[in-house]
Amino acid sequence: MLASALVFNCDYNGLSIIQELGRHGVPVYALDKKRSVGTISRYAHYWPCPDPLYDENAFIHFLIEKGEEFDQKPVLFPTNDHWASSIARHKSELEQWYILCVANGSVVDLLINKDKFYRWAMERNYPVPKLYSFDEVSLGGEKIFPLIAKPITRRSSDLCAGNQNLVRFLDSHRITLIHNSSEFNQFITEYADYLEYFLFQEYVPGMADRMYTVGIYANRKHEVLGLFTGRKVRGFPPDSGDCMVGQSEEVPQNIITCVKEIVRDIGYSGIAEFEFKKDFSTGEFRLIEINPRSWSWIGITPTCGVSLPWIAYTDLTGSNFVRYSECSSENGEVVYLKLLEDLINSLYLYKKIGYPEYQLSLTAWLKEMKGKRMIFAEFSWDDPSVALFSLLRFGKLVMRVITE
Repeated sequence: MLASALVFNCDYNGLSIIQELGRHGVPVYALDKKRSVGTISRYAHYWPCPDPLYDENAFIHFLIEKGEEFDQKPVLFPTNDHWASSIARHKSELEQWYILCVANGSVVDLLINKDKFYRWAMERNYPVPKLYSFDEVSLGGEKIFPLIAKPITRRSSDLCAGNQNLVRFLDSHRITLIHNSSEFNQFITEYADYLEYFLFQEYVPGMADRMYTVGIYANRKHEVLGLFTGRKVRGFPPDSGDCMVGQSEEVPQNIITCVKEIVRDIGYSGIAEFEFKKDFSTGEFRLIEINPRSWSWIGITPTCGVSLPWIAYTDLTGSNFVRYSECSSENGEVVYLKLLEDLINSLYLYKKIGYPEYQLSLTAWLKEMKGKRMIFAEFSWDDPSVALFSLLRFGKLVMRVITE
């Protein structure tokens, strides 16, 4: 009998893991603070649970209580930073009841704290954008611009517990492009009360379609056993937004070598996403961040011949010998699409928010799908309840757009 899996924070990221493991016969429990799309899946048993962002101790206590109900240790799959950070910090305690698909607490905390991570990477000459101190920006003159301001961390129980306003503020200020000293002075004046939460960094030119993902699973010996490569085709917003359309795509071999070196150097284990941005001016790949958990379009990986959720599960449980595998799809052959959101974005919302060049006609939007293997986030033949939930949520979105 296969060990169970617990997946938490169950939006489309979590849904992809739930469906992939469920199709292999794994009993899956979907944990979230409220009903989300993954909790509706026919492959999931829904368990409402505390949100560790606001009450980490209650969440850990919940897991310990549930852990006593299983005959075999289940595997824990976090799908968001603060969920990963929570269980990583309590890893030694939780390992009595669970197998954790997460790195050690010190590693996860390093990756989530962008200021610490960039300094760590710069010391080792990894290709991250340059980090600037406040004084360097203030005294550097115009030659230092453009640069970006972004949160050191957006979701941390240490930072945000009991402060939902701070969570909302940081989420809404993910990246601020600052073109010159005048805009910098305006930024530090307007957000004077929040400056301690921001870092300043070299700007890598290009929109979201210059973002490349190297997704990996690494075992407890910090050996990469599965590796996927792809590119974000469209994000929303299109400059730095979440992936709406992503496709399989190769990256240079030196980038794959770099990823494997970092995994060994940092002592990483579990699923992770390495996000690179290809500089619009130079073509150079720059490492923007490492997400120490699965990412929003991990659902593309099974169709690309490198199912990271299944590789992770089988390796962690020892249910099968896992050989190293890489993405086997050609460039653009497999496409992951949040169909409903991308449709309304392309037909209407891109233009509304000031990016008319990203607007598509319905004919052009449909034409993009021809000749490709499509993975629809909301629709799969074997999970119809997800489609219904997604359509209802989409209907609410359309009504909100119409009435604005």
